Amino acid sequence: MRFLKLGIISLVVLFLLITAMASLLPSTVHISRAVDIDAPFDSIYTNVNDVTKWKRWIAHYDPSKASVGANTTGRGAAITINKTTVTVLNSSREKITTSWKTGSKSLDSEFNFFVQPGSTLVTVQWHFIQHVRWYPWEKFASIVSDKVMGPMMEQSLDNLKKLVEK
Repeated sequence: MRFLKLGIISLVVLFLLITAMASLLPSTVHISRAVDIDAPFDSIYTNVNDVTKWKRWIAHYDPSKASVGANTTGRGAAITINKTTVTVLNSSREKITTSWKTGSKSLDSEFNFFVQPGSTLVTVQWHFIQHVRWYPWEKFASIVSDKVMGPMMEQSLDNLKKLVEK
């Protein structure tokens, strides 16, 4: 009985210690990648704003597991890739804001466009914002979010660059 009591107390203390350590981690994680593209702005913007064109540049896009909503461009456009539904929340020439939802988890995303004055160079920044709950396992899992999502974002932006710089 004594060992059982010691074991339970140890588990509770360990859980509280891990939870206290996790509380030191941020509740919002930002993952960002950018690429400079030497192409007309309209060509870049069209490929990002129209979700039917994502199949040309989004990494790991499987057309057999994708479905597009009735609206395909601008605000309200939606696409489902695998089990993730992406909805365009707002669309302007400077920024396209999207929401990525898989089950009960969601991420906010932005495509920011920075046009260099006097040239055809456009910087495209893709930015994910992940809101993490207080659960220790979610906080610790958020540490690797950049390593998981970053390479896919880089590959997608490189694909977009190759597509429009032809």
